Amino acid sequence: MSEILQSLARAAGVDSGSVEKILGGVLALLKDKVDPEAYAAVESKIPDAQRLASEASGPSASGGILGQFAEMAGKVLGSGSGGGESADLLGRFLKLGIPVSTLTAVLPQILKFLSTHLPADILSQVAKALPAIPGVDVSALLGVPDVKPPTDTDADLEA
Repeated sequence: MSEILQSLARAAGVDSGSVEKILGGVLALLKDKVDPEAYAAVESKIPDAQRLASEASGPSASGGILGQFAEMAGKVLGSGSGGGESADLLGRFLKLGIPVSTLTAVLPQILKFLSTHLPADILSQVAKALPAIPGVDVSALLGVPDVKPPTDTDADLEA
């Protein structure tokens, strides 16, 4: 376990395994949402980034009560600005056994870390790529002007 991951876990007050899962999920999402150069810059700042993203992208536990809860959360959060992508991200973490309270403790620490290690143009791409998460102000934590998170309507317009 790298010192960076241990530091993030201490700052968030959670176990390092949760930090790995959340960081992997964020990396997997960013890999698909930002340009390759921006992702390479993010990846270069995080030890074991390839492994974390790969593990988060792999098959996860689905079904059972957690799977049902994740699906219900997706339906509840599916309405409103960025709701679909927020629900997808939250559902992914719920299926991995990460409670929302842990996500909202860890995600700000990850964003603060990135804000001190990446240039503004990359941070802006990261902010635009991450869906709205209740209780987490992505733009403020990254120190970039307020950006509109992606919405399902935006994806419909691009199609």
